Amino acid sequence: MKDPSRVLQISAVIALLVGTVPVAAAQQGAVGGVVTDQTSGNPIGAARVAAVGTAVFAQTNATGRYVLSGLSAGEVTLRVSAIGYGAVTRVVTVAAGEAATQDFALTLQPYSLDEIVVTATGEQAKREVGNVINSIRADSLVQTRPIANMNDLLSAKAPGVEVLAGNLTGSGSRVRIRGTNSLSLNNEPLYIIDGVRMTADNNSSSIGIGGTNPSRINDINPEEIESIEVVKGPSAAALYGTAASTGVIIITTKRGRPGPARWSVYAEQGFITDQNTYPNAYRGWRTTPTASTPTNGVQCILTQVAAGTCTQDSVTSFNLFTDPQTTPNAMGYRNQYGLQVSGGSDASSYFVSGEYENEVSQLKMPPFAVDTLLKIRQISEVPFEQLRPNARRRVSLRANVETHPNSRLDLAISTGFVSSTQRLPQTDNNTTGLLSNGLGGPGNKDNGRYGYRAFTPNEFFSETVNQNINRFIGSGTANWRPTSWLAFRATSGLDFTQRLDTDLCRREECVDFGTVKTGFKTDNRTNFFSYTGDASGTATFQLTPTLSSRTTLGMQYLKTVFDRNGAAAENLSPGFTTVDAGAIQRVSEVTDIGKTFGAFVEEHVGFKDRVFVTGALRVDDNSAFGSSFKAVYYPKLSVSYVISDEPFFPRWSWLNNMRLRAAIGASGVQPGTTDALRFFSPGIARIESADNPVIIFSALGNTKLKPERAREIEIGGEATLFNSRLNLNLTYYNKRTSDALIARILPPSAGASVSRFENLGA
Repeated sequence: MKDPSRVLQISAVIALLVGTVPVAAAQQGAVGGVVTDQTSGNPIGAARVAAVGTAVFAQTNATGRYVLSGLSAGEVTLRVSAIGYGAVTRVVTVAAGEAATQDFALTLQPYSLDEIVVTATGEQAKREVGNVINSIRADSLVQTRPIANMNDLLSAKAPGVEVLAGNLTGSGSRVRIRGTNSLSLNNEPLYIIDGVRMTADNNSSSIGIGGTNPSRINDINPEEIESIEVVKGPSAAALYGTAASTGVIIITTKRGRPGPARWSVYAEQGFITDQNTYPNAYRGWRTTPTASTPTNGVQCILTQVAAGTCTQDSVTSFNLFTDPQTTPNAMGYRNQYGLQVSGGSDASSYFVSGEYENEVSQLKMPPFAVDTLLKIRQISEVPFEQLRPNARRRVSLRANVETHPNSRLDLAISTGFVSSTQRLPQTDNNTTGLLSNGLGGPGNKDNGRYGYRAFTPNEFFSETVNQNINRFIGSGTANWRPTSWLAFRATSGLDFTQRLDTDLCRREECVDFGTVKTGFKTDNRTNFFSYTGDASGTATFQLTPTLSSRTTLGMQYLKTVFDRNGAAAENLSPGFTTVDAGAIQRVSEVTDIGKTFGAFVEEHVGFKDRVFVTGALRVDDNSAFGSSFKAVYYPKLSVSYVISDEPFFPRWSWLNNMRLRAAIGASGVQPGTTDALRFFSPGIARIESADNPVIIFSALGNTKLKPERAREIEIGGEATLFNSRLNLNLTYYNKRTSDALIARILPPSAGASVSRFENLGA
């Protein structure tokens, strides 16, 4: 039973807090007004009006009006900021029980230190953050740039972010923030969308095609995104915990704005061509007495020439990618149609969108291969999925709703659904794929394969790899401000993905390699669940006229579930395409569950609204840690100094603002869900002339396994020049990783797996 005195103490504190609200309300007032463009006089919607040193803020409606209530009587400093405008600060006198009026006129300013960015503890002005955070205005880019997917939004938009694009329709890209962080683990950044941690695997397929696989980040529709913020390195990502040392990408989807319904209809039609230049294929020959042409002679390779066993007397070259009869490249196409509507009132707003996208890549079975199939199969036309082996079709739906029951409570619901079908060919690092056979040919097209090495497109394009996706991402967020100095925020959400991977090769239709020609079918069905629960409380105080304090306590719970059931068969019956039609059948089942619980505290101190010092600590416990390792701690310390606000700073007309910043912090990367476990695998053994089920010792486990740890120091500064038309940003960072997770080779005497993960390095 709980201690009765302890329960009474907690109850008294709660009653005191709740009871002070109506008393404080009698000593409070309000401020209202209009925010306009200084040049045109037009109202500015969605501008943020905040009372400095408190938790009170509001957004303007479509007419530029705002109301701030719950302000303590006396002088209050208000700051107004809006995207594309410079911030304005005014001091207003608020009388108890009365409403003051204060209007604002903002001037255009492309770069501003008062831009609001999303952090682990909530929204903050960029001037207060001691790290570099790059913001990408996705809603503007999609209107002016050829943006087809999420990777296009990230490419060349933020310094230190490298995007290695995929080369097929629907293929994923590798994203690296400040280089490679881990030798053995995933180096992709952590993605968060509307407060929910999302699955963003860039190798999201259970079917191997040679290296180019789909990425779950491309499930997100760029047309639905309002902004993207890139948090770089451990010093900035400490409060995001384990798995954040590779950087964090925060995605905010579009929201409705107060006002009448605004409709947006868009359409796109385009063509896709391959602009790459492919090298010729060469081959050296030694003619023989009975050969009349080099191609009928004996191949003479360079190692034989070097050894003196062969003398080349001729060389042939051929580029099948430029020959109309043999090239696998043609003209692809894409089309996209979308509809969006948003609007609302001061009490609630909405955003609803829908989009259909279809893309067929430039890959196409060449004419000679089509003729070959028509002749061999005695058919009138080649199936479209074999004629065009690379395509993607996607339907995206989104509905976001925000409501404000009163001036102290904000509620938001974000929902998105994606359904897609994708088809990928065999390519890249693949013996039976396009590139190895297209680039490794004999240097002529008289080899019986029209210049291809071992297999031709009518063979490897006949293998059909499909992926069907149904995905839902939903979140709910509540912001409650019971007093002017206290605010609570809670977010919960789910990212659910249902994935179906199939690989089909009909009997006698694919490459003659191993048992492939007999036909096979693979059917893998996977469900991904990612749950997020996040809650925090922030107390904000104006300690003195020049000194402010903001303290945040928070906790986070994360759970991931990977559940896959698979079936496969070989040696298919003629004409059948199902797993049960195979003579050799296999089944598989995989379930992985991971859990993380984290808690953090952050103290933020501001002096004269120009010097900001932040100290924070996060502690994490994860189910992937070894049993003897309990928790990991990630500290952080940062300083931001807006030196241009000092009286002694020179007032040059060409220099508008200057800020100096420095930060030090740590973050980590967690092990795989089963890397620390000792476990067995099922098997079958021949015992007394009969097959019997047995268990096999498969992994030794590691009870001391802990996450990789990355420490980083970041120093830099930024300045806006020439009426804020130019933004200069310089950053130096030094990052060091310790406790690296390395698969250590084990001696055979261990009697189990050949390796296990261990923490190596100082």
